[in-house]
Amino acid sequence: MIGIKNTSILAAMLLLTVSGCSRLAPQEAFDDVAYDVGERINKRIQWDAGSREDMEAHSAVKGMLSRQLTPSSAVQIALLNNRDLQSAYADVGIAQANLVQAGLLKNPVADGAVTWFADAGGTPNLAFGVAWSFIDLLKRPRRKAVARSALEEAKLGVARRVIKHAADTHAAFIDFVSAKQEVDLFKTVNESARATVNAAAALRKAGNITALQFEQNQSFLTNAKLELAQAEARADEAREKLNVLMGLTGGQTFWSAPHKLPNLPRGTVDTRNAERRALRASLEIAIATQKLTTLGRRFRQVRRESLLRDVESGTEFEREIEVEKNEDTGEKEKTSREAWGPVFEIEIPIFDRGQARKAGVLLQIQQAEDALWALAVKVRSTARLSRARLLTASKTVNYYNKAVLPQSQRILLGTQRDYNAMQESIFQLISARRQQILAGRQSIQALRTYWIAYVRFQQLMSGTLPDGADSGSMEVASSAASGGGEGGH
Repeated sequence: MIGIKNTSILAAMLLLTVSGCSRLAPQEAFDDVAYDVGERINKRIQWDAGSREDMEAHSAVKGMLSRQLTPSSAVQIALLNNRDLQSAYADVGIAQANLVQAGLLKNPVADGAVTWFADAGGTPNLAFGVAWSFIDLLKRPRRKAVARSALEEAKLGVARRVIKHAADTHAAFIDFVSAKQEVDLFKTVNESARATVNAAAALRKAGNITALQFEQNQSFLTNAKLELAQAEARADEAREKLNVLMGLTGGQTFWSAPHKLPNLPRGTVDTRNAERRALRASLEIAIATQKLTTLGRRFRQVRRESLLRDVESGTEFEREIEVEKNEDTGEKEKTSREAWGPVFEIEIPIFDRGQARKAGVLLQIQQAEDALWALAVKVRSTARLSRARLLTASKTVNYYNKAVLPQSQRILLGTQRDYNAMQESIFQLISARRQQILAGRQSIQALRTYWIAYVRFQQLMSGTLPDGADSGSMEVASSAASGGGEGGH
């Protein structure tokens, strides 16, 4: 506690209070996140605060939208423009503010009283005191250590969210392009079916084909139109999902993208030591490890607080007025006396000795250790599975390109030749066409699956676990989805 008249003690406390203040610098903490993201995925992030750099970021987004998007530019737009990410960046600032708060000392508490006695002639009695918890100064280092570790957790968490958002955007871009490629496929099918129906109408008019054969050709065109409409709906949904991830609205949504997925990359993707690389890069494991550090520091803080109970001490000044009657003159005389001295207040740990809080933190530490072990198992398993999916998807694409697509083309040409020679029915010809369409759609899905697997593998190597919903499992169009069992009966 600090005495009113003891200016040296007051100055010392003010010095301690000033030294306890830390500087609020959320941008510096965010810069650490931006550097980590740049090292992991070579992309830029910007916390929008209206600065010159923010204006440059807006201009960069506008420039990228004016050109045909690529996976890289779509991801960069999402990282600069998505408002959900902007809100996540505040987590770093909040954690940094908590660190500053943890470093601040408690404010001194002043109390006072002024009383008047009716017979004192209006002169008041005064009592003033100032108290401060010096134990708070001893708790400060542990408190800051916990807050500093929590700040590191927050930075790792935001970096993980950014990298996951980047991967989700890349995957959504692949979904959109594959959907557009299917639209183009069914547009070609519709043009071919319409030409076939026109030719069939001329043959029917000449009496060269039956009414049933004409209806079978018409049915093929009807189904092709339906499949085109469904493909266009899927493309619209994929586009809007990508708009949300990139944070686009209004006139920003009129962007263009390729209509065809790229072929497999030249060479092979480096999948060696996938487990070790995934463990070393994993942000989930880094967050779990940092959480253990935070809990360890929190336990030491609780243990110290259990030993060092809150003690408030200080000084109190009091001036007391006494009124006495002079026996000789009969008049009232006032006398005053002043006093000051130390006062203190201490908590006595009889009932609460901190045992429950210490046990609770120890259980949290045990829980975090088990979670960390389970997480390491999951990362290893995901690395093995992602590698297998990527290699399988690559083989599948090559198989479609080298075997399935050429074979379906040969079957269609042979059936068309036999049909022209009146050796095959219209049903066999339509069936061959459907099989070719199915093979074409499956090849698009196989290529999509490869690129999704590639994105998720790279996401894992960059430090974040894929969700699993579209992590690269094989998805190909079924014959029922393409109407393979219809049209001839």
